[in-house]
Formats: sequence, structure tokens, C-alpha cells
Amino acid sequence: MSLLNDLFAKPLEPGYEDVAARRRAAGEDPASVGQLRFSPALILGTVALGLLLTMAALQVRATADVVSAERQSLIERIHAEDDNVSRLQETVASLESEISGLEASLLENSAAGRQLRDEVRQLQARAGSMAVTGPGVVVTVDNAENPESYEDPNDALVQDIDLQQAVNGLWAAGAEAVSINGQRITALTAIRRVDNVMKINYRPTQAPYEITAIGDSRSLPSEFGDGTGASWLRYFSLPFDVQSAESLTVPAGSTSLIYAKPGEAT
Repeated sequence: MSLLNDLFAKPLEPGYEDVAARRRAAGEDPASVGQLRFSPALILGTVALGLLLTMAALQVRATADVVSAERQSLIERIHAEDDNVSRLQETVASLESEISGLEASLLENSAAGRQLRDEVRQLQARAGSMAVTGPGVVVTVDNAENPESYEDPNDALVQDIDLQQAVNGLWAAGAEAVSINGQRITALTAIRRVDNVMKINYRPTQAPYEITAIGDSRSLPSEFGDGTGASWLRYFSLPFDVQSAESLTVPAGSTSLIYAKPGEAT
């Protein structure tokens, strides 16, 4: 019990009690021990630090505003260039149509000319430089449902290889002309996905992807459904729909060659 009595009677350690007694004898407040003394230098330093932090925050905000403005400007430039490319493509298509009309009128004057005209049209249709119409199917491919169920949400998006497999499946099923979202598929076509943007013939497009294929509308659906193209889409759980039609149009594509020249006949 004596130990408990000492604890309650003398809560301070003897050393602390001696220091407090000496401070009282010297006329100082014992409670001031350990209190901070705010010097002018400390106050000025604190104010300077606050100013620096404020300036840094303003600079970061200004930089963010500049980056946002530059990004918006870049987006507007991209859209403007896309519109310009579309206008140029329309001009090219119009000029090609005019040239075809002039060629047809010149070849119309003789039987040999008419035969040559028909052969040229067949070659243009096969090469993809001429718009074609006829029966066929429209295969609509979309992104997978419930993307949140995927470990990587990008796996739920249609990839370039998915469209490539679908197009190859249509060729194998007997398609004679194919387009994706209005872009003709030719020997020069590139189907690429870059930074989550699908590009057909270097033109951006997005899901759903309507793949128009001209061919036998009676056999194409079953041949495609039983082939590798549909099997690929099913394997990766990508929803797709196949609809037959008696009249479809596949636009002309760009088949201009820059370096390749016709070889000499042998």
C-alpha cells in the first residue's frame, strides 16, 4: 500500500519536480517548459512555404488547362482532316465515275469495244474499284455483352483479327464482294485496331460492324454459319447476326497503285 500512496502523493518524478521548483524560484512559469517560441524567421519561412505551394498549385492547374486545350485542338484537327479525306474520296469517286462513262461511250461504237468494256467492268468489279449490287447477306458483329465480367475489359471489344476472320469466312462461303461499315475490302485493305480505335482502309469506325457480302443469298448464311468465321466469333463470345437480302450495294474501294506497274505479257 505504501507504493500506491507514494504514486498518488507524488505523481511527478523527483527530477521533474526539482526542475519545476528551480523555475518557480527563478520567477518562470513551470508550464512553459517545452513550449514553442515563434521567431520572426520561422513566421517568414512558413509564409514563404505557403506562397511556394500556392504558386506550384496554380502552375499545375495552368499546365493542365494548356494540355486540355491542346488535346481539344488536336481532336478538332483530326476531325477536320477526316472530313477533308472524305471529301477527297468523294471527288476521286466522282472523277473515276466520269472516266468510266467516257470510256464506255468510246467503246460503245463497236462490237469489239463493247466486249472490251464488259471485260473491263468485270475486272473492276473483281478488283474492287467499281461499286457492285446484288443479293447477299449482312453480318453484324458487336462487342461482347457484360464487359465487366472480363478480367480485361478490352477482351470484350471486337478486335481486328475478329473482323479479319469473319471476312475470310465470307470469302470461303462464296462471297464475291465485301465491305465493312461502308468500306470496300480489297487486296489493299488494312483492318487494324490501334489504341482501341478500329480502322478499315485507315478510316476510323466503331461497333457494331456491318459486314455486307454479295453472293448467293440462299447458301451464304449456312455456309458462313458452318465455317471458320462464325466459329471464331462464337468461340470468343462475340454476338453476331446474319440477315439475307435480295439487293445489296457494296461501294467502290481505293485500288490506286503507286509503285506497282503492269508487267509485260509473256
